[in-house]
Amino acid sequence: MSHPADIVMVFDRDEELAVFPSLRATEAGLEAMDVADGEYAAFTVEGRLVDLRAPDGEEGPVLVARTEEDGREELERHLARFWARRPGRPPLGPEDTARLLLAGGPRTAGHGPRRLRNPFRRGRAPHS
Repeated sequence: MSHPADIVMVFDRDEELAVFPSLRATEAGLEAMDVADGEYAAFTVEGRLVDLRAPDGEEGPVLVARTEEDGREELERHLARFWARRPGRPPLGPEDTARLLLAGGPRTAGHGPRRLRNPFRRGRAPHS
């Protein structure tokens, strides 16, 4: 698995979660339009806030930077809401959740790759 400081957990407004193995993969996996609209909250699994920007607007690149700002409490709230929407599954902490999603997680009924749900990757191959 990637080093925890490199893994990025991105929650959208509906508390869906995408996990990316690196900052670069996060840049490749998010849509600039959604980043510009403030759709996401992003964290390392260690609880540092991750800054997401679309400096050229909806059609430009996405830029991602790890910060030193502590977002552990906010990450835990997002994660609790994420797991609350999955009854019957025991909630996991940040690192175990990331490991599960990066490893493929359980397959969602007939929908593409193995994962709980990674709604942000829209036809682009992630880069490590």
